[in-house]
Amino acid sequence: MEPVTERPLRVCHQCGLLTPGSVLRCLECGALPPEVEQEQRERQRAARFVEAVFFRRAPLSYVLIGINVAMFLLTAFAGGSTDPDVLTAFGACNRKLIDQGEVWRLVVPMFLHIGMIHLLANMYALWVLGPQLESLYGSARFTILYLLSGIGGFVASYFFAHPESIGAGASGALFGMFGALLVFVYKYRAEIPPMVRATMQRGVWLTLIINLVITFSIPFISRSGHVGGLLTGIGLALFIPYSPPNERKTPTVWRVWQIVLMAVVALCFGLMFWNYRGDPPSLARFLAGANVFPENKTISRFAEACNEGERVYRRIVQHLETGQPVPPETLAASAAARQRLKQLRPFNAGATRLADELHDLLEEQARMLTEPISPQAVEQMRERLAIYEQHQQQWIAEEGAQYGLEFVPSAEAAARPDGSPGRE
Repeated sequence: MEPVTERPLRVCHQCGLLTPGSVLRCLECGALPPEVEQEQRERQRAARFVEAVFFRRAPLSYVLIGINVAMFLLTAFAGGSTDPDVLTAFGACNRKLIDQGEVWRLVVPMFLHIGMIHLLANMYALWVLGPQLESLYGSARFTILYLLSGIGGFVASYFFAHPESIGAGASGALFGMFGALLVFVYKYRAEIPPMVRATMQRGVWLTLIINLVITFSIPFISRSGHVGGLLTGIGLALFIPYSPPNERKTPTVWRVWQIVLMAVVALCFGLMFWNYRGDPPSLARFLAGANVFPENKTISRFAEACNEGERVYRRIVQHLETGQPVPPETLAASAAARQRLKQLRPFNAGATRLADELHDLLEEQARMLTEPISPQAVEQMRERLAIYEQHQQQWIAEEGAQYGLEFVPSAEAAARPDGSPGRE
């Protein structure tokens, strides 16, 4: 005899009569089992919550996407969205310029992007997360969360990123949105239907972990900016309440803050355009810039930066050999060459090592100039430059030639009218 695994009959909780256990509704009164009724109530509650909260209008998210795209097009037509000079002219975060009083560079960069992939990745995230967060908090409070998170990210970059780096992108604001959503699903867990809460918690944690892994595994990503935006978003969401389903009008305090922040952003854009020192946008600059074939301009900038670094290094050595003081303009050119080498965008690991090696040579030379220089020290400089050129020749022979680069020894380079090495 086999054991009975399920009861053939059950007692209806409504009418108290027996009804077949295999039938969902009671045959006498049509009532559902309590657990089924509870599940249906939860589904209806979840549907009402989603409809009341997530189907609100979210116009600001799409306005932000439009501003980001417009700024990208301006940088593209001004010479290249990956060109450091163009980005700096349009307000990229730069510690040296901020120290000179251009504090608007902590606001404008959240609307700039470095290349098409950077723009597409961030705008996709804003398109997915923006309307969701704006629906939860309303446009006024969403403005506060987004803008202050973006500013918080660049404040963190100002203090913790490399002092010679430039920063741009909406990533800090986007990480602030992750932080706000993370706080929301726990702070209001009693108000969120369990089905919606579980889905949101899984989605937020998964997305946040993936983005943090990307942040800390890929070089040249502003880790301080991402973490700064995340912490700012978390901190703000702890105090800024969400817009509950029954809210029909945004409280005045949040409207006032929204207007103030939007005025600050408008003022910062005005200061950026007032201080703009770049080339005017044009179709010719777009076609020649780092937009259609950005890797070509990256390679060209690498060659130009290395040429200039070697040229300045050799010029200083020549002054020291003749016993002449190094002119102030040559010292300034050395500092500019070091900064230019540090700002190069990577395209090849060997090229990055060469740029770092030349940068270190120039740094060491600058330190030696602060003390009396002996003939042995000058000879040491020449030897170290020769070692660098050997490394350069080896890399060009193995990898650099495929990028159209050519090695020319120092003797031939010095014979050129402009004194520059012959790499193209």
